[in-house]
Amino acid sequence: MPCKHWDNLSSYSENTFVTTQAMVDRLFIITVMGEQAEDLTERLTRDGFQITQIGSSGGLLQQSQISYLVGFNQVRQAQLLHNIRECCKRQRRFIPINMEGPASLLHATVIEAEVGGAEVFALNVERYEQV
Repeated sequence: MPCKHWDNLSSYSENTFVTTQAMVDRLFIITVMGEQAEDLTERLTRDGFQITQIGSSGGLLQQSQISYLVGFNQVRQAQLLHNIRECCKRQRRFIPINMEGPASLLHATVIEAEVGGAEVFALNVERYEQV
């Protein structure tokens, strides 16, 4: 499908292939734990979302994370959020922590931490071109 420039969209008739539903007008940047990424990737591609994945690590636990860039039409936002909520649930885990001090005073210490879920940043897209 050929690409049309945004500047000329107002001159197109209803019979052209460019429609408001097909236009990308939202961008989500989604960050999830690596272990939750496989399910989310499968769900998003199954539902026809085009995604770009970026791997990273960090946070309190220094675990792998995946960030997604997902461009879509606002009409599909509820479906995208539903998929994220289904695949990226928060969980409680007990995490060992390192304590410094004399060896005789050290004992196994763990903290309870909430992990998982997703961070979602939503941006409006002023212009989108597929080259």
